[in-house]
Amino acid sequence: MKKNIIALAVAAAVAAPAAAIADTTLYGKIHASYDFWGGDTLNNQDYSLASNSSRIGIKGKEAISDNLSLIYQWETGVDFGGNGDGIGSKVRNTFVGFTGGWGTAIAGRHDTPMKKVSRKYDLFGDTVGDSRAILRGRGANAAIGGDTAGFDERINNVVAYMTPNMGGFDATLAYISNWSGDDATGTNRINNEYDAYSARAGYEIGGFMIDAAYEVHNAADTGVAGMTDEESAYRVGAGYKFGGFKLVGLYQSISDLGFVDGADVDMWGAGAAYSFGKSAIKGQYYQAGEVDGTTDTGADLWAVGYDYKLSKQTNVYAAYGTMSNEAAGGDYLLAAGTGHGENAGMTADGEDTNAFSVGVVHKF
Repeated sequence: MKKNIIALAVAAAVAAPAAAIADTTLYGKIHASYDFWGGDTLNNQDYSLASNSSRIGIKGKEAISDNLSLIYQWETGVDFGGNGDGIGSKVRNTFVGFTGGWGTAIAGRHDTPMKKVSRKYDLFGDTVGDSRAILRGRGANAAIGGDTAGFDERINNVVAYMTPNMGGFDATLAYISNWSGDDATGTNRINNEYDAYSARAGYEIGGFMIDAAYEVHNAADTGVAGMTDEESAYRVGAGYKFGGFKLVGLYQSISDLGFVDGADVDMWGAGAAYSFGKSAIKGQYYQAGEVDGTTDTGADLWAVGYDYKLSKQTNVYAAYGTMSNEAAGGDYLLAAGTGHGENAGMTADGEDTNAFSVGVVHKF
C-alpha cells in the first residue's frame, strides 16, 4: 500500500508541470529554397540557397474566467543555411494579450492590419514572386529621395484590437506609438510624433471574400519645402473560390510616399490558381505605376508556379518570377523587401531580373 501511495505521489509530481503548460504549444515553419537568378543581375547572384521566413515559436492560453483568457506568443526567425544567422535571427510576431467573446486585444510586436490584407491575397508569399516587392513602393521611394515607413511591415510598439467573427465580418484596429525606431528621440519620442494608425475590415461569405485597409504614418515636421509630416495608403483585396479555382485581386494607393508632398502612386495585381489532387498551378501579375511628378518610375512583376503536397504538413514547389523596371525604377528588385531570404541586385536601372526557384515548406 505504501509503495502504491509513493508511486502515485511521484506520478502526480511529474504530471503537475505538464498540466501547468498544457495550453502552451511549440510550433514552427521551415521554408528553404534554391534559387537560380538570371537577367541583368549582379555576377555574384547566379544561384543561392535561401531560408524564407522560416520560424519557430511558442504560444499559449490560460483561462481566467468564462469569457476572459490570457494569450501570449513568442516567435523568432530561423535561418536554415541561407545567411548562416541560425535561430533568433529576427524577432517576429511576439505579444501578450487577452481574448474572449468580446474579441482580442494584444500589445507587442506584430504585423500591421494593412500587411495582413496583402498576405491574404498573395499567391506567392515568401517566394521569388512575392507581391511585396511591388507593394512596399521601394523603387518609387528611391526615385523621390523620401524615407517611407513601409506599408507591409511588422512593427514594435503595437497595441491592437481584433473583433470576433460576426457572421463573416471582422475588423482589426492598431496603434503604433513609434514606427521609426531610433529616429524618434527626445521630444519626438515624448510627443509620439512618429506614431501610426492601421485598420482593416473584411467579410467572407461562401467562396467570396473582401478586405479593405487604411494606414497613416506621422513624422516630425522638418520644415523642408515640399515635405509633409504624413504619408498614408489604402488597399482593397478581393477573392473568390469555386471548384478547384481561386481568383484574387488587390489595389493599393499611396499618398505622399516618403513624406514628399504630392508623391502619389497606385499599384495593383491579380492572380489565379487551380488545385487538382495534390497539385496546384498558379500565376500572378503586379504593377506599380509612376509616382506623380516623376517619369519612368514604374515596374512590373510576373510569377508562375507549381505546388505539390507531400503530406498535410509538407509541400514542395517550383516558382518563376520576373521583374521589369522602367528607366528610373531600379530600386524595385525581385524578391526585395519580402520574406524571401535573397533578392536580385541589378547592375543598373531600367533592366530586367528573373529567378527560378525550387523549395520545400514544412509546418509543425
